[in-house]
Amino acid sequence: MDLSDALTGLLTVLCLFNLVLSYGIVRRLRAMARARAGSPATVSGRVEDFTVTATSGARVSRAELVPDSVLGFFSPGCPPCAALLPRFVAAVEDAGLPAERVLAVVMPGEDDAEARQYAQRLARVATVVAGEQARTVSAACGVQGFPAVCAIDAVGRIHEVDSDLAALAAHRPAGVA
Repeated sequence: MDLSDALTGLLTVLCLFNLVLSYGIVRRLRAMARARAGSPATVSGRVEDFTVTATSGARVSRAELVPDSVLGFFSPGCPPCAALLPRFVAAVEDAGLPAERVLAVVMPGEDDAEARQYAQRLARVATVVAGEQARTVSAACGVQGFPAVCAIDAVGRIHEVDSDLAALAAHRPAGVA
């Protein structure tokens, strides 16, 4: 009976220890998920060379991006992208950024009609690259998920913009109030 009681006690302690560890792991995973959901996807540290054709027919390359250019990456069929799209357009308009300083990248999706709608909405405020050309730009910027919003500096380093897009105002051209 004493051995049985000792084993039962040991098993109880091990089960409680396991429960505490599991609770800690679940808390950590939830915190990581909240942090990830509140921020845009990550991009790499530097824009590699690329040359593509925008939907307007204009040529776009890494060399032609001016410092403080803003880049937005969207994927049709992605619920966070759909939620960010109108806020991105409004933030660019509010910041007074000219379309030449904003590059919107619309990845090819399963629904071409939805991709065209994204491109049309973004064309009001940005130079738009869509379809297979978008894959080239996305790879050059090291985009690791969608949506992603970033700005580049004079030497091509990428700086992420928070999901609230308030940082876009910092990229306002000189002389624009």
